[in-house]
Amino acid sequence: MRDIRASLQFAAFVVLFLFMACASPTTRFSSVWKDETDQVLPEKILVINAFKNPAYRRLFEDGFVMALKERGIDAFVSYTFMPDIPALVLVDKDAIVEQAKAVGADIVLVNKPLGTERKDVWVSADGVDEYKLYIQTQTNVYDMKSNRLIMSASSETRIKKEKPYADQIQSFIKDLVNMMSQQKLF
Repeated sequence: MRDIRASLQFAAFVVLFLFMACASPTTRFSSVWKDETDQVLPEKILVINAFKNPAYRRLFEDGFVMALKERGIDAFVSYTFMPDIPALVLVDKDAIVEQAKAVGADIVLVNKPLGTERKDVWVSADGVDEYKLYIQTQTNVYDMKSNRLIMSASSETRIKKEKPYADQIQSFIKDLVNMMSQQKLF
C-alpha cells in the first residue's frame, strides 16, 4: 500500500512539474516602470495595438480585451473605429485622446512592435540556417484624467515557427496581463 501511495505521489509530482514547465512565460520583460504615485484603478480601457498586420492587431486587441473583461474591467478594441492605427499611434496622439474620450476610456493601453531579432544562429545538418526569432514590443499605459504615462514595459517574446502565431499572441497577452496585475495596475 505504501509503495502505491509513494508511486502516485511521485506521478503527481511529475505531472505537476511538466504542467508548470509548459505553462512558463514565453515573454521576458526587460524593463518595467510604473508610476508609484498613481492609485487609480481603471474602469474602462481602450486597447490599441500598432502591429502593421491587421489580423495580428485584431487578435491582440480582441484577446487583451477578453482577458481584461475576465478580470471585471470594461475594455474596448480600437480597430473598429481607428482602422489605420500604426501611423496614427506614432504621430497623432490627439486623435487617440479624442477616441478615448468618445468611448469613455479612463485608461489607454498602446502596444507597439519595436523590431525582431535573430538569436542563437546555427546551421542545421542539411545546411539550412536556423535561429530563434524574438519580437520586441513596447507597452505604454496612459491615464486620460491626468494625461500622463502611468506604466511602461519593454518585452521580448520568442516566436516559435512550429506554433500557430495566434496561440503565441494569446501567450504574450497572458504574460502581459499577469505582469500588469503583479504591478497592481488592476
